[in-house]
Parts: sequence; C-alpha cells; structure tokens
Amino acid sequence: MRNKIIDFNKLLKPCLIASAIIIAVGLVLTVVLGPVLDISFGGGTRITYSYTGEINTDTVAKFAADTLGKKVTVDTTSGVTDNSQKLTVSLADKESLSTELIDKLTKQLTSDEQFSANSIKQEEVNSVSPSVGSVFFAKCLVAVIIAAILVVLYIAFRFRKIGGWLAGVSALLALLHDVLIAFFVMIVFRLDIDSNFVAVVMTLLGYSLNSTIVVFDRIRENRRAFGSKQTLVETLNMSNTQVLSRNVMTSLATFVAIFVVLVVCELNGITSLRSLTIPLCFGIISGAYSSICLAPAIWVKWKNASDAKKAAKIKK
Repeated sequence: MRNKIIDFNKLLKPCLIASAIIIAVGLVLTVVLGPVLDISFGGGTRITYSYTGEINTDTVAKFAADTLGKKVTVDTTSGVTDNSQKLTVSLADKESLSTELIDKLTKQLTSDEQFSANSIKQEEVNSVSPSVGSVFFAKCLVAVIIAAILVVLYIAFRFRKIGGWLAGVSALLALLHDVLIAFFVMIVFRLDIDSNFVAVVMTLLGYSLNSTIVVFDRIRENRRAFGSKQTLVETLNMSNTQVLSRNVMTSLATFVAIFVVLVVCELNGITSLRSLTIPLCFGIISGAYSSICLAPAIWVKWKNASDAKKAAKIKK
C-alpha cells in the first residue's frame, strides 16, 4: 500500500449508487415493517420481576401475551455485584396496563407450575403515557440535531483554509448516512428503538467524525506541502491512501470489541443490550466506509465545482 495510490475519486460514483440502493431498500422496509418503539418513546408499561434459576424468555413472553391478550417483549438482566436476576415484561401501547391486569399477570406467573422453581416476585412497575414518550423522543431528537450542528461548525472552523463549510457539510452527510444504516438495522432485526439507540447515534456522531477528521487533516497537511503542484483529486487519493490502514485497523478493533460484547450478552441471555450492540456493529462498519469513500470525495467534487464557479465570475 505504501507504493500504490488508490483512486478514491473514481470510487465515489459506485459507492454513491451502492449507498443509494441500501437507503432506498431501508426506507421501503421502514414503510412496510414500521419501527418498534420502546415504551420510553411510544408509551406503555414495563413490569420488572426478580427470579432465580434458569428461565426461557420466549416461554414467558407467550405466557404473558396469552394472559394479557396483548403482544409483549421479555428481557432478562443479571446484576454484576449481587448476582441478582431480573425479568422485564414490556408492553408498548397507547394505554398503560390497568392495575387489575398487572396483578393478574403477576398472580399467574407466580402460581403457574412451569415457573414454580423460579421464585418470581414483582419488583417494580413503570408506566409511560404516549404524550410523555413523545416529549422524551423530541428532546433526544433535539440533542442529536444540536450535536450535528456543532459538528458542522467545528469542522468548518478547523478546516477553514481548505473550504471548511464544504468539508463540514460533507462530514454531516456521511454521519447522516451512518445513522440511517443503524436505523435500518433496528428495523430489519425488529429491535426496540429506545434510549440505547440514542446512545448509538451519539457514539456514531463522535466515532465517524473522528475518522473523517483524520482524512481531512491529512488532506490539509498535503495541501500545505504540495500546494498547486497537486490537483485536489491527487491530494485526496494520496491523503486517503496514507491514512487508510489507520482508519481500517481502528474500525476493526472497535468492531471486534463491540462484537465480543454482543456475543457474551447473547450467550448469557442478556437481551437488553441488543438495541445497542447490533446497530453499533453495523454503524462502525458504515462509519469507516463513509469516512473513507464518501465524505472526502464529496468534498473534492463540491470544492472543485465551487472553485470553478468563482473562477468563472472573476473572468466575467
């Protein structure tokens, strides 16, 4: 790789086509399947039980659905310090469960023979109205928008000598691409969109931005060193090739770490982290791809077009 310069500018068109196809398919799946909102965003009821021994979440989910007459999701968690085990029954609905239905479910779970060895006890009940969930979702959305605006401002200021605003918008488009990929993963895997997904979005904003800045920083250094001796396309290809191994290895190391967490959680029946680890794994791959193949090449296209437009005005 040290002696070979990759033509990333030439790769832009096929990469844009591939991304457009993925986004189009994702949008269709979103319309057809629809997102699954956690009670934190869509409203509903969450009942937490303590239990002992081994328990099958699918069996509990079917039992609870038959008892309540409504679809529920069941997750289990384990305490790190006290080895406590929690069973969480969640129902996303426009109306919270009545006290009578909650008591009925608790009584059935604690008295049914198939769960007699688990010593199930009710610990906590949380109910969220749809209006409160909407307010919480709006606040999370505002936080993401503010973070995105700050990203553009930061990059625009830091790389102002090489067309900072264009670089900032290019980076923002790459970030939007990564967030959409993570969102589509939630749709495909039918994962609840909850506070974990907000954490995924904020993580990708920081992680993908860091990889993009590495590329732009090398472009700025090479522009300073070579100036007009190189075209923007040549500077792009050289800079991206120089930092390619660094970005790939960093992304790979991060992906492996998150994937190990996912595997360990699945082996131990900890399903509450699926909405964090699964979209984050795909988001990290997408972040590496967009930082290398999309953002810098889009910036070069816009910068060349902007420079050509300025030159035409001067001639007139």
